[in-house]
Amino acid sequence: MKLRVILALQNNMANKLHLIYIPGLGDDKVTGQQKAISTWRLWGVTAELFQMHWADNEPWNQKLKRLLVRIDSLSAEKEHIGLIGASAGASAVINAFAARKNYVTGCVLIAGKVNRPETVGGQYHLQNPAFITSLRDCQKALASLDVNDRKLILSRYALADEIVHKPDSHILGARNRLVPTIGHGFTIGSQIIFGAPSFINFLKRTTQK
Repeated sequence: MKLRVILALQNNMANKLHLIYIPGLGDDKVTGQQKAISTWRLWGVTAELFQMHWADNEPWNQKLKRLLVRIDSLSAEKEHIGLIGASAGASAVINAFAARKNYVTGCVLIAGKVNRPETVGGQYHLQNPAFITSLRDCQKALASLDVNDRKLILSRYALADEIVHKPDSHILGARNRLVPTIGHGFTIGSQIIFGAPSFINFLKRTTQK
């Protein structure tokens, strides 16, 4: 009996779900988002906020490298890894997922900008060049994902969003879901708080596939 309990505990520890949340632009101020994801532990997962620092001078390839190093580290610890990206952070999630499909069990995008890089305004090119590169690379990353990969992506977007429109978030073959909110910031905030139980459940199910 004791041996079975020990083996069960070891198996549980070896299959923990660790979520990496990647915020969008303006991620130098993330206190509110940090507090929100700290509540995800109530749903039986470990969560961390990973800042890309979109507005600094670090090039995109170095930002992605930092994220991949973190994913590799968690994988070495036998953790199941789920990625969650909001707004610009969704492009980072797709790029990382394409690079580490064997390590990442599933992805959630919230009001994610992953399509139509040509629609991004000029000010973003000047202020957030790493995001522009990430978004362009995201097109190639999406093209590399097959039918089964896309089933592991849940993309949620608003009824109306003044910044990221529905075509920016919709991914062919993914689990695309319209949520009953209006506004970019409100959609992100409400999803990481009230939408968390359902999308965490989605990520838990992906670990079983």
